[in-house]
Amino acid sequence: MKAMRVILLLGFAFGVRATVMGQSGSLRRPGGPTTYGTANVSYIEVPAIAFFPLDSLTAYSTDFNGGARWSTNCDGVCFSAPLQLPAGAKVISLELDFIDTNAAAGVVGSLVECTSAGQGCTNHPAAGAGPPDCPIPGYICSGLAFAGGAGSQTADLTPDGVTVDNTVSSYRLLAGGNATDGSNKVGGMIVGYLLQVSPPPATADFADVPTNHQFFQFVEALYHAGITAGCGGGNYCPDAPLTRGQMAVFLAKALGLQWP
Repeated sequence: MKAMRVILLLGFAFGVRATVMGQSGSLRRPGGPTTYGTANVSYIEVPAIAFFPLDSLTAYSTDFNGGARWSTNCDGVCFSAPLQLPAGAKVISLELDFIDTNAAAGVVGSLVECTSAGQGCTNHPAAGAGPPDCPIPGYICSGLAFAGGAGSQTADLTPDGVTVDNTVSSYRLLAGGNATDGSNKVGGMIVGYLLQVSPPPATADFADVPTNHQFFQFVEALYHAGITAGCGGGNYCPDAPLTRGQMAVFLAKALGLQWP
């Protein structure tokens, strides 16, 4: 029986992903991370120890184990941390972890998208997130009246439409507290994202997979990623059966397998 090459490849990959992950689509962290696949959310954690002052005048302190960080002379957004995400990733969530024991001040955090030169910056979440007493556009807030100690706030960044383009943009995280007495501590931030298949090109590279073919986008993605060069003669042969050997080549190239 003939099997579509793309269907078999994607079906196999989905089966592997389902076995590894066991769940998908949550704004919270799942049982284990993944760095492949387009259906499950991947997460990158930036701990407090990775955040440093925005300028040399800011003094700060860190818990003995590096678990939380706060400024002793700067209130507000005083820390920044670099953020490295894979090209084409769609950012869908942002979590701010904190220790807040101050009933009159809160901890804030933001994901910032700028040009590669650090200009024209946009803060996310655009609508703000957190308890009703601190809806700051572009920031997540622990809550001005919250004083419950360790906690977290998560924002849905899907409406912001952030798709990572490392060739023209740079990304970083901002965080800080409104108190300088150690009652507002940054615990870190977690970014959730989905990997995506590249949009299809305007013209087809294979004569037998035209732009209106149902698998055009996926075949082109395999080709431009260097995973396949087709079956020869300018064709891809989308209806030809896939051997176990060919499947091994496809998966090994796509996932970068066996890298000691």
